[in-house]
Amino acid sequence: MADLPPETFAPDRCPGVLRPHLAADGALVRLRAPGGRVPDGGVHRLSVAAQQFADGDLHLTSRGNIQIRGISVDECGAVPEGLVQAVSGAGFLPSASHERVRNIVASPLSGRFGGLADIRPLVGALDEALCREPALADLPGRFLFGLDDGRGDVAALRCDLAAVAVDARSARLTIGDLSGPTLPLPDVVDVMIATALRFVEARATRWHVRQLPEAGREIGGVSTVPPAPPAVMPYGVLGTAVSVLVPLGILTPPMVAALPARGVIVTPWRGLVLPGDSDPAALAAAGFVLDDDSPWRRVTACTGAPGCNLAGGNTRALARRVAASPLPDRAVHVVGCERSCGAPHSPHSLVFACSSP
Repeated sequence: MADLPPETFAPDRCPGVLRPHLAADGALVRLRAPGGRVPDGGVHRLSVAAQQFADGDLHLTSRGNIQIRGISVDECGAVPEGLVQAVSGAGFLPSASHERVRNIVASPLSGRFGGLADIRPLVGALDEALCREPALADLPGRFLFGLDDGRGDVAALRCDLAAVAVDARSARLTIGDLSGPTLPLPDVVDVMIATALRFVEARATRWHVRQLPEAGREIGGVSTVPPAPPAVMPYGVLGTAVSVLVPLGILTPPMVAALPARGVIVTPWRGLVLPGDSDPAALAAAGFVLDDDSPWRRVTACTGAPGCNLAGGNTRALARRVAASPLPDRAVHVVGCERSCGAPHSPHSLVFACSSP
């Protein structure tokens, strides 16, 4: 997150795996869930760990990952060993060397509702191929891979490398803002890995493909791709899935208790996709949003005070008041400072949270 100071960690205790970032409310760690796929039982185990070692909640990110916040670190800057063991036992740390670069977003409803192709098999294949390639451990931690099943949801997230299905058997590679080749689906992973390797060779200190001198042409980009329209994530019972929104991206222990043990997918819109046999009424009672008309579809917020020492006010409290009031036509993002961290990719208005005089 851009509103945090440089990370501090103890390499002897946390060898590239749980590197905590320091915030005003303690340390936080980011746990990658490539394609939003969560190990069976993983959310429940993480929730227990968060209650024992952190602020008690799980925080969803705009990359479909999970954060644990409010962690106490030792004098060397290391998180508790018990937390490392709990996270590893939950299945979130398969690769110490590549943990920070396993940033993959994927269409969360693929194979269950809509889309042109089922890209689910590509998620695990891309993650495994990424972790097998030693040179890709040098990717920047913000480099983002995307797998879009043709509905355009992931294509709107400004990935560094993305594969967007054009039919049930093929996908077009996008390289930053440029188009690449159209490939059979079985070839997508190999070509993405090869392109990522070219980026590592060309990047110097740059974080993203768009920052290269030729904006990605030097690694295979050809012509400019028109910007994708903002994604609209549907909620409710959808085919063989149940899609829910998590207000402000905060999963509380009671909300976690209402979730199934298997089949949980975290979305890049701070929501979850669950198996189709999940109970909508029980989920709504726990605090999840299943209504497409809910004001929470259009209200987001940065961490704010007291979690961020740059924030001028409590953004989450203000966001709750905004959600309870008549809303403008466009989305509202509540921020604590001019950095506007966590702002949505779609058109939105900013509301600043300020401390009372």
